[in-house]
Amino acid sequence: MSEQSTATDGASRTHLGRMFHVNICVTDMDRSIRFYERLGFDKVSDFMLGSGEPGIGAALGVEVRQLRGVFMRLGAEPQAPLIDLVQFVDPPPQGQPYRTLNNVGICRVAFVVDDIDQVYADLQAMQVEFVRPLQKLAGPRGSSIGVVCFKDPDGTVLEVMSSNVEAL
Repeated sequence: MSEQSTATDGASRTHLGRMFHVNICVTDMDRSIRFYERLGFDKVSDFMLGSGEPGIGAALGVEVRQLRGVFMRLGAEPQAPLIDLVQFVDPPPQGQPYRTLNNVGICRVAFVVDDIDQVYADLQAMQVEFVRPLQKLAGPRGSSIGVVCFKDPDGTVLEVMSSNVEAL
């Protein structure tokens, strides 16, 4: 549900509803499902979309004859945001994820964790590619915030941060 109010500059603004999902385009759906399941996600929906009329491509602004989508949820809360893994089947995916994190647009997806050191060890055991090793940054009231970025199988950057970051 959306509402309207006035922004601090006096302009009218629309309030969006809750965040539903973030799309991550992948090249090998089954490999990506296995990877995200190892991170704790559960597959909640697996679907194919075709051209139909109007087709999904009309909404996305790209020609799409067939794509596979998989909704992955972190945790059991039914209203939790989803990751929507998308594999374009026809035409196939193209391009590469951003090589650096200072590109305009969505450059990474971040998650908070209770035990950053344990999660880092788990990611090392999974042999993920890290952008840099785990960093401990100065946080609020003398705390230390752990931050580490790593890549999914297609090179999309994911980030985990210690949960005390929420106190900022």
